[in-house]
Amino acid sequence: MNHIQENKLNSFIKNKKIKNILIITGKKSFNFSGFKKLGIYQNSKSIINIFYKKNEIPKISELKFLIKKINIISPDLIIALGGGCTIDYAKLANGLHNIKNLEKKIKSGSLKLHSKKTKILAIPTTAGSGAEVTKFSVIYINKIKYSVEHNLLKPDFFSLIPKLVLNSPKIVRSSSGFDAIAQASESIFSKNANILSLKYSSKSLRFSIKSYLEFVNRPNLKNAAQMLKAANFSGKAINIAKTNAPHALSYLFTSKFRIPHGIAVSIFFIEIMNFYYLAANKKNNINLIKKFNLLFKLIQQSNLQGLNNLFNKFFIQSGIKNYLRKSLKKIKYNNNFYYNLDRLKNATIKIYKEDITRLYFNKFNS
Repeated sequence: MNHIQENKLNSFIKNKKIKNILIITGKKSFNFSGFKKLGIYQNSKSIINIFYKKNEIPKISELKFLIKKINIISPDLIIALGGGCTIDYAKLANGLHNIKNLEKKIKSGSLKLHSKKTKILAIPTTAGSGAEVTKFSVIYINKIKYSVEHNLLKPDFFSLIPKLVLNSPKIVRSSSGFDAIAQASESIFSKNANILSLKYSSKSLRFSIKSYLEFVNRPNLKNAAQMLKAANFSGKAINIAKTNAPHALSYLFTSKFRIPHGIAVSIFFIEIMNFYYLAANKKNNINLIKKFNLLFKLIQQSNLQGLNNLFNKFFIQSGIKNYLRKSLKKIKYNNNFYYNLDRLKNATIKIYKEDITRLYFNKFNS
């Protein structure tokens, strides 16, 4: 993947080989991020088409429509401008452009990708998902989340432009910023974690822990740049290790109750970290204890209580706790609450169904 600096974008877009550009974006991302003011494509001789997504989460019906548009336009370049949903749409439509019986194959896990339609330049307008560097995307079918993973989904280029995230609403900064923190933290405790993923997690947390609250409450170019880097490194970490339990439990609350993704991830984040820590010490799991020591060092805390205090502080001062106080009181405990088993299996510590049931019950029956 190639990182294109902001001052190099104009020359990149004006490349003679790029004659037809499709911009995939949301109206808010396009109009309020300040992208038009950059003047990146205005002087280009390319034909410009814009697709405005309508959904807040990627849904199969809109994806099918986008695939048809891509096949008609046959762009030389796709610019994915937006948050995780927009970038996921671009990655999926580009990689699944020639797949028949798409919905059936996604649900059965029998997808086989053969080729990309074109090249993608991903420009995030939120500092959170790191989708601009990952090989997987999510899609919702009948409110159930499915993951699609393949190296062909990875964007070819990405550009991190701090000024584009400054105008995002506070709730978006809170949510996307915590998503980056959760991804970097979770990947430490994933089965696939290795030296490289831990390196990326470490870099991500060093940026985010220092800049998160300032970015949420007093955004400026410096802390926006720090959070974009944090999100990017968290994306590189989960591209190797993947996320686990906090993300596994989050998708229900995003799809069914419309809670923003990063905030949904926060619902059980502290409880899961405590579960991992107690299990590690109970089983005297030296490897997992070392990972907690690494996490404590990265978040500048000395023990589990410090971790709990820090993240409670984040939730209070970012507005997440107040948002969830209003949202969760409307939710009643239900035995049919679902979770993503694939993500759950990524955890180094085995989590059983009864553990999840207890978490749900304690959260929504108190």
